[in-house]
Order: sequence, then C-alpha cells, then structure tokens
Amino acid sequence: MRHTVEFDHENRWVLTRFHGPLLIEDAVALLKQSVLFPGWTPEWDRIVDYSDGMLGDLDVEAVLRGKVALGEILRAAYAGKPTLSAQVCADSMKLPLVKYWIGLGTDSYPAALEVFDNIAEAQAWILASRRAR
Repeated sequence: MRHTVEFDHENRWVLTRFHGPLLIEDAVALLKQSVLFPGWTPEWDRIVDYSDGMLGDLDVEAVLRGKVALGEILRAAYAGKPTLSAQVCADSMKLPLVKYWIGLGTDSYPAALEVFDNIAEAQAWILASRRAR
C-alpha cells in the first residue's frame, strides 16, 4: 500500500492521501491506523485526498463493504462526536464515485462531509467551520 497518513497536531486533523490503486481494505486499514495514532482524539477532523488515487476497481459491492467496515471503526472511535471530513477530488472522472461514497457514509460518520478541489480549500473549510461553532 503506497497510501499515506499525515497527522497535524497543531491543527488537529489527519490527512490521508491515496496513491495508486485504492482498495476498500486500504481505506479501512488507514482509518484504523489514524484512530490508533498516539495523541489522536475524537476531536481530530479528517481530510481525504483522492487526487493520486485510482478508483477504477471500486464497484458498488466494494463501496457497500467499506461502508460497513468503516462505519464500525468510526462509531467506536468517534462515539457520535460531530467532526468534519473533507474529501479532496478535482478529477471529474473520479468525482461521481467520491460523491457516491460520501452519500453512503453520511449515516455512519458523525461528521459534516464536503468535497473540495484541493487540500488548501479543505483546510480552510475546517478552520472556518470550527470558528463558526
């Protein structure tokens, strides 16, 4: 798996970047890694970057499997805490699948889910949303 997870303690967010082929099992493993990171708390928001990811092998069955597995981790780790999840995808070919993925996840994830063209926009949204609370 060439995907990466970056932890920003100052801003309290986890940045997951997908590189190359993305399998649902990869997404599950990276989320598990995120919530087990020393110093992580349920107050940390998430940014997921699909820019370099290849989503072509994901189908409806895989997405539904992922919804179940990721939902279990999210419910246990976040315990209903309303956090933010910024999805980054500027590629018009990938965007429908990312939006479908988000649509399936809205009832499993105690967060506001939004899609952005780049990481800077995602970070700005998180910071502005926090100030508005």
